[in-house]
Amino acid sequence: MGTLLNCIERIPSLIKDILLSYPNNFEHLSTLKGKVKKIVFVASGSSYNAAFTSKAFLERECGLDIDVIYPNVFSKNTRIDNRNILYVFVSQSGTTKLVYENLERANELGATTLAITKDKNTPIAKKAMYFIEMGCKEEEYRYRTIGFSTTVTSCWLLGCYLSSNDLYKELLKVPDSLTNIITASLNWYDLNKFELMKRSTVLFTGSDSLWPIGIEADIKFMEMIPYMTKTYELEEFMHGPQNAFDSSQIFFVLIKKGIEEKKALAMAEFLKNEIGICYLVGDKKIDDYDFYLKEVNPYFYELQYICFFQVIAYELAKDHGRDLSKGINTNILNYLQKSI
Repeated sequence: MGTLLNCIERIPSLIKDILLSYPNNFEHLSTLKGKVKKIVFVASGSSYNAAFTSKAFLERECGLDIDVIYPNVFSKNTRIDNRNILYVFVSQSGTTKLVYENLERANELGATTLAITKDKNTPIAKKAMYFIEMGCKEEEYRYRTIGFSTTVTSCWLLGCYLSSNDLYKELLKVPDSLTNIITASLNWYDLNKFELMKRSTVLFTGSDSLWPIGIEADIKFMEMIPYMTKTYELEEFMHGPQNAFDSSQIFFVLIKKGIEEKKALAMAEFLKNEIGICYLVGDKKIDDYDFYLKEVNPYFYELQYICFFQVIAYELAKDHGRDLSKGINTNILNYLQKSI
């Protein structure tokens, strides 16, 4: 088995594979084209973050209303509405217990259901009316990197197909840029390794679709290294959390032109000047410590941001001596089961 970095390095080619199979893999949804006005994603963990990440593009560019709901919330509080709504159940393994139970309930109430899982043979895929293969193939590590990126891609393409949007062609530019970002991230890590290694608490912040990217990054840092992490939406970050800021923490501020960039810059300047270690990540930089993304795609940029964090989480885990083929506190499964 290769390293988790090898998995990250496979992501560009797997995204290319997904794009090569588009739109053929979506043609069975042809009767839904032009009819679906809203998508309700039901997912947890990295699958939830992936659907949440896709929300901005699907609403802005595809004209769809999007809800992203945790399974335990969906099961308790959501009334099934069959009018022009597609319910999408996302689980890489295809065996997430609560997602499966919610899918059963949606089917019983006459909803139009679609599953996104690793392959068509999973229980969730078999239970749904429609199915889209996630494109991750068999991911060796439980700390999902491939699955997150291919799920985001699949959600974007679902919106493009249902709305006849041809912006998916812009996605063709993303895989090669990810290869470049992996190399740049490794170089950046070598320069900043000392400060990253001597702290163990990390806070992330960003606006719009950069917020769920921060959430996914904090999951990766927490489960892989593991560090204590927390993510806030940028506006929320300045309404109370600042009371707990100190120099023992690492701060990542995600920035993109046109997405509250002035506020992100101001936050990064405050953290750098008044608190301690802060790194700006995106298409603007304040100093040489920041990670500058040279090739930010105008529509599908989120995968470029998460690529950086996937690489950095892996490098820190490796340098902390973590064996990523093994979990931590796995005896929790003696008490709680998340799979069917």
